[in-house]
Amino acid sequence: MPSIPRLALVLAAVSLGCTPTTSGSTTPPTDTSGGATGPTIGGPGPADGAGTTPGDAQNPGGSGGTTDPTAGGTGVAAGSPNDTRFLAPEISHSKGVAGGVVVLFPRIIPSAIAAENQNYGQSIQQKVKQLVEKALPGRPIDVRPSPERVCPKAGCDGVSIGVLFTRQNNSCVAVALVNGPGVSTTKLVPWGGEITLKADPIQFRDPPENFVTIKDYANCDQLVVEMGKQDSFVEAALRAAAGATGTTPASPTSPGVATPASPASGTVTAKPNGK
Repeated sequence: MPSIPRLALVLAAVSLGCTPTTSGSTTPPTDTSGGATGPTIGGPGPADGAGTTPGDAQNPGGSGGTTDPTAGGTGVAAGSPNDTRFLAPEISHSKGVAGGVVVLFPRIIPSAIAAENQNYGQSIQQKVKQLVEKALPGRPIDVRPSPERVCPKAGCDGVSIGVLFTRQNNSCVAVALVNGPGVSTTKLVPWGGEITLKADPIQFRDPPENFVTIKDYANCDQLVVEMGKQDSFVEAALRAAAGATGTTPASPTSPGVATPASPASGTVTAKPNGK
């Protein structure tokens, strides 16, 4: 039987709702919050602050959102759209600057192929940076690392551009995703392969793969070359988003694009057999 002083300490710990241990400390409750996995074809991506399961190829090593204790800034209300302290790995940890351009890392879908296609993602992102320098010369450019592929809920301070990318064997498709500053609609521009758009533009941060149907693929070995054939349309979309002027059309079109008035949900289709 424990001594009277020892028993008094145990009773006091129980009355305070603590679980006594041999070291006298308390045992924290088990974290059961969990998190959603990365996006799949036709499915939405995780929301801001939502964690990812370990091993998610689009969010390597993420079991929860990262914490930046220096972010948020004075005067930013905790939990508000401008509170950037708690961000999932795929959310850009920079909003860029007004008048500048944020070059996001490509959105590789499905997430199961993201890790094996990082080299393609890096090549595409370098291509995007070069195009931005040509379309909007002199603008500050913020190139985001993998897997930062979408602006925060309140949008980026400058124009942002990303790329929807998917691949089957040596067949690839790329679609430019262009946003103006803040919460603005997303302009989809075919950039590699042939697609049909079910809506264009789409709402800010809507999963673009829900509005894209693949009609034909580009050879992955020639993807950057094929993208170059559509550069003028992406440049036009960038200048329009930035409020700049240019010689290319403000509303680019390209073969294989249909833009019905009413958005409809859909998926990126698989490559037909034998093609």
